[in-house]
Amino acid sequence: MVLYITLLDFGDYAGTGKERKIRGQIDALKLMLKKIYYTTYSYPILYLMEGEKVIEKEAAVTSRDRTLILCHWMKKYNVKCTYIRYPRSNKWFYDLLKYQKEHHIVTVVEIPTYPYDGEFKEGIIKREDAFYREKIGKYINRIATYSADTSIWGTPCLHLNNGISASEINIYPKKREKKKIVLIAVSCMMYWHGYERILEGMYLYYKERNEYDIRLKMIGSGPEEISYKKLVQKFDLCSRVEFLGRIEVWEKDRLNKQYVSSDIAVSALGCYKKGIDEVSPIKDAEYCAKGLPIVSGCHNLGFPYDWEYMLNIPNSAQPVDMNEVISFYEKVTSKKNYELEMKDYAMNHLTWDSIMRPVGDYFIATKEL
Repeated sequence: MVLYITLLDFGDYAGTGKERKIRGQIDALKLMLKKIYYTTYSYPILYLMEGEKVIEKEAAVTSRDRTLILCHWMKKYNVKCTYIRYPRSNKWFYDLLKYQKEHHIVTVVEIPTYPYDGEFKEGIIKREDAFYREKIGKYINRIATYSADTSIWGTPCLHLNNGISASEINIYPKKREKKKIVLIAVSCMMYWHGYERILEGMYLYYKERNEYDIRLKMIGSGPEEISYKKLVQKFDLCSRVEFLGRIEVWEKDRLNKQYVSSDIAVSALGCYKKGIDEVSPIKDAEYCAKGLPIVSGCHNLGFPYDWEYMLNIPNSAQPVDMNEVISFYEKVTSKKNYELEMKDYAMNHLTWDSIMRPVGDYFIATKEL
């Protein structure tokens, strides 16, 4: 039996990209491996689940508690393989991996972002992680990564990219206005989204010319929202930039209406702030599934580098060249069926069923499941 280990609180993250990703991965592995349990954590309770059914639940206040409970469950349910969403390294994660190695449990650890040092401020958690991560490689069979690394901490890698469920793939006819481009950016507005680059790019474009009517719809809410709003005022873009706030998961029709009325999607533009050159954001897969060409601040590993429906701009702080965006838009929209081609790409390359196959194949090859 396979156990998917995550400490995400599915209640707090319901409908978010993280929750949908984990459920998509679990469903894909279940399709291949037939039976899979998973964990979820809502302080102070650790749950063992199968589908929507609660198999076990135990109080787990500390990291030590969680490790001891997980080891007990692995023994009780004869777990042969684990897929672990990396929680950062510490003594108790080290002990968990060591237990699995000693009991011949095949372990794949997923690292969502690598390298990840740029995501955390200096402190005891960062120092503890830096100490223990150098020791855990020998206890892990494979690391699932969204980077191009072939080995991390001395452990061979399985290469994944972020994806979507097949049910999310749909496109709608779009009505376009001549000389008008509507951009859409959907995010939780963190520093690495770097939307100041496109706001400044719009400002510079309108200082020199006014050939295209460029609009930007910003959907979501987060730490950078206030600074973006200040820049919109500073750059006199209030009539061109619209903040639509957070659209909840149950408001799919509302979000789809925004996609239908958009021409180009904006991905993360601040990857350089995290010290990374390659990413695999779920949002890009969603954009592709809606037939929206993408402007990205660094290479998305889920797509060919020179993919004609993604504009890769320099991974730096420089403003987005809106003339380049316009040329990209004109080139893409000159193709009659580009939305259908994007939809087909999403169906063939970006669904969890296809993305998780290397993990399922690895488990099957190493254990009789």
